[in-house]
Amino acid sequence: MQRQFVLAIWGRETAFGSHKSNYYVVKALATQAYLGRRKDLFRTELLYALKMLQDGVRTRETMTGSWAGAMGLTQFMPSEYYTVAYDLDGDGRKDIWGSVADALGSAANQLRAKGWVPNQSWGYEVRLPKDVSCLLEGPDNGRPLREWVKLGVVRASGDFPHLALDQQAFVLTPAGAYGPAFLALENFLVIKRYNMSDLYALFVGSLGDRMAGGTAFVTPWADVQQLSAKGIEGIQEGLKGLGYKVSIIDGKAGMNTRSLIGAYQKANSLKVDCWPTEALLTHVRAKAPAKAPPVKGADAGRDGAAPTPSPPATRDVR
Repeated sequence: MQRQFVLAIWGRETAFGSHKSNYYVVKALATQAYLGRRKDLFRTELLYALKMLQDGVRTRETMTGSWAGAMGLTQFMPSEYYTVAYDLDGDGRKDIWGSVADALGSAANQLRAKGWVPNQSWGYEVRLPKDVSCLLEGPDNGRPLREWVKLGVVRASGDFPHLALDQQAFVLTPAGAYGPAFLALENFLVIKRYNMSDLYALFVGSLGDRMAGGTAFVTPWADVQQLSAKGIEGIQEGLKGLGYKVSIIDGKAGMNTRSLIGAYQKANSLKVDCWPTEALLTHVRAKAPAKAPPVKGADAGRDGAAPTPSPPATRDVR
């Protein structure tokens, strides 16, 4: 795989090794397993962390990492150490803490295991025509890149590589209508499997491009504030109660949430910007039923609040 994206992950995770988190990993994982949102995941990771101690991979004193239990130069969870860590320097140890070669080789191996497509980029900054908006955001609306070109989508700087035209691509608008737009490819989703944040994947992809001689984004980011996590949860709950297919209520304005916000705005003759605001939260709460069970099929829209049929399901991303 392309080396620049592995280097970008190293830079994003630990500032090329200069940042070190000092949480005791066993305690951090136990806390998340008891109090966190993803208890089953962290219980499994806790068992792997204890196995690392048992196997002598780390000691009580050196078993340090992030608040979520990630360790090493490229931040591996304990289970990932056992499944994809790689001894690139050939010294017989998988040292993701002290060996840059092992850490980078392990990160590359993890991306490969998660489905990295060789010789493919992560995506391209684009300019969208008026008929293609944030309403079409997300992998569920993906199509070959050449079809987006036929719809009037153009690259923000230069032309699309000829070999990319047959690759599956989807619209990505991380700031709704208030920032750059992209056509993202499968490798964007692969980076997200390393870390589920849209902005993480965008950072890694952009930094990798810059390392390889690329330029900064052409379209500037507007000075807009994102609603609090609690407020976004309120919008998600309200939309779900109105029949919209919200994939997860997590307080994060991911692709699924942004596209459904756009669908709601269009259905209610509001400005379509696919962005969570206090005004939108107030509007959704006024429309939503007092108790918000999911509304399906013919029931959706009986109170005039939701479109029929309900918007297509899309996967949520952070």
